[in-house]
Amino acid sequence: MLVKNYRKFQEIIEYKFNNLEVLETALIHKSFAAESNGKKNYNERMEFLGDSILSAIIAETLYLRYPSESEGKLSQLKAQIASASNLSIWAKEIDLWVYILLGRSEDAFKARNRESLLCDAFEAVVGAIYLDGGFENAKKFVIKFLDIRKEIIITDYKSRLQEEAQSVYKELPEYKIIKESGPDHNKKFEAAVYIKNRLFGKGIGSSKKEAHQSAAKQAMEAVDARNLGH
Repeated sequence: MLVKNYRKFQEIIEYKFNNLEVLETALIHKSFAAESNGKKNYNERMEFLGDSILSAIIAETLYLRYPSESEGKLSQLKAQIASASNLSIWAKEIDLWVYILLGRSEDAFKARNRESLLCDAFEAVVGAIYLDGGFENAKKFVIKFLDIRKEIIITDYKSRLQEEAQSVYKELPEYKIIKESGPDHNKKFEAAVYIKNRLFGKGIGSSKKEAHQSAAKQAMEAVDARNLGH
């Protein structure tokens, strides 16, 4: 990636890296690493770290913003904010799709805008900022997105299904991955959701989380909450 592109991206996210190699790693997809001699590092490990840092920042923000809400409601809000669909929207707001380094076999407009890829890259950027500048800088980056949305509406299907299942059955839904297909860099997962061993929905996604959400959405659409037990 050209230095000017590094500069542009840093201007967009309003954070200047002390070590540009950390930023570069956050932007390298494993398909690019596989095709590039010497490019052994890619963003999956940084994504893992960023996911945890992001989770802590969101949890702290919700705890302080909603002092009267229950643990259950806070968990639902957190799941909504940290969902792949929401993080992919945040990624698009900083034009992250432009800067991700993809292998030739993967590089296409559609691939760059894939929800799971954008979500993973966003988490990697959070991890990179944390590694380069510490927790407070990572928090400052994430808080800007949270402050734009003063009121958070729960549209997370998985959380909604969990709430209904607990209310009626006093039991959590169980998700199972029933099928995997496609190459490692572009896998598809099919998930099924069960409540007390009864199938309520199926869904497909490019990540396990996405497949779970899709299955939960089908379950919520197929069954009226008032008749969940019938």
